[in-house]
Amino acid sequence: MNNSTRDRASRALRDRITDAAVELLINEGVAKTTTVAVQKRAGVSRGALLHHFPSRAQLLASTIERLVRLNEQQITSSFLNGADPAKDLEQALIALSDTMAEPSYLAEMELWTISRNDAELRDALYQAEKAARFDFDRVVGEVLQYWKTHKNYQLMADLSVEFLRGVAFSDLLRKRPEYRLRMISLWVDVIKKSLET
Repeated sequence: MNNSTRDRASRALRDRITDAAVELLINEGVAKTTTVAVQKRAGVSRGALLHHFPSRAQLLASTIERLVRLNEQQITSSFLNGADPAKDLEQALIALSDTMAEPSYLAEMELWTISRNDAELRDALYQAEKAARFDFDRVVGEVLQYWKTHKNYQLMADLSVEFLRGVAFSDLLRKRPEYRLRMISLWVDVIKKSLET
């Protein structure tokens, strides 16, 4: 087996392990995404798993790029069925909010939460999120493109993302879509007033 073939096989195995971890995170949550469970789901040996991911923190961090990509696809597909987000700020934010209520996004936020007491995981997640940030910002920029020329665009975009993350966390307990939509509507009023200045 030459080096090129070996490298492809190694990447394929790493991808299979990461895919198994992503599936478990989305469907079962962080607590059940153990290295043993991932190993079984991926159908790999313990040695193969540890060769690619020496720690659980590295394994969990490897899922971030996939989760971000899934969330990006969900944002894009949600626009196909709704109003033009470039002209309707409220619909754009609802689409972002809907995506943040999806299991793949909640899995990403769950990783953030457990990293609070795990320095290794926190560092690995920070690096993975930093690498994926460009893609996320690009998608948000597409969603809010109509306002990109405004001097306060970046501030409003960043505040909107933080606001919607908070709403997604709150919605885990409330499960009241009407409350979420009302909060978004009020937030749109705040943004519009800010953009008028």
